[in-house]
Amino acid sequence: MKKLKAVLLANALVLGLSGIAHAGLALNDTYQFSVWSGTYTSLGITGNATTNLGDEPTGAPTAQFTYTGPLNFVNDGSQSSTNLAGAFFGTYASGIDANGFVSNTGQYSGAADFLAHDQLSSIGLSGNALVTYMMITGVYTAAAGTNVTISHDDGASLYAGIGNTPVIQSGSFTGQIPSPGVLPVATDAPFRLVYVEANGAPSVLQVSVPEPGSLALLGTGLLGLGLVLRRRNRNRT
Repeated sequence: MKKLKAVLLANALVLGLSGIAHAGLALNDTYQFSVWSGTYTSLGITGNATTNLGDEPTGAPTAQFTYTGPLNFVNDGSQSSTNLAGAFFGTYASGIDANGFVSNTGQYSGAADFLAHDQLSSIGLSGNALVTYMMITGVYTAAAGTNVTISHDDGASLYAGIGNTPVIQSGSFTGQIPSPGVLPVATDAPFRLVYVEANGAPSVLQVSVPEPGSLALLGTGLLGLGLVLRRRNRNRT
């Protein structure tokens, strides 16, 4: 019986550790996208380091839509030229609410037209190069000390809560880098994620946050390990 209990508790530890996964910030992974596409000059921004709130492009967004799915433009973790935001949304096109798609400038007839033009991949390096600016909003639930990491190749910043607390502020980079931060403790708190894609392919944006359920499993696993060690110590005395 003692051996059976030990095995069960050890299995709890394994399940707890193996349950660690990553998900997006928003509840149900649903996000609101506002996308501006054009040149630095036409958008009224100075460069891809411009990811501070209040510095968003002038004028109406090129497109707005609701998207449900992962925030992971790079599924293989590489810097391949095929890692484009446009290709990503093409793969997860079913996640875009076509009925809620709005083309404020009349540039696109709908979500399908928006995806077909692959306008989310930028080209060029000059000041008037094509650039895509994204404002992604949603809600999150976080416990104390919840870590969030954003991998990106160009500018990306994360703001959380009613007061838009800066959690991550990272400017211009051309190589994929991780930017870590800690979410404020909150339930159903709003967030804003600003991402600027410029300087050519690839497009890299990947958000990782431990799932609350996975953290609970980890706690169960650690508790199981503690009970196993405690009982072993008692048997030895």
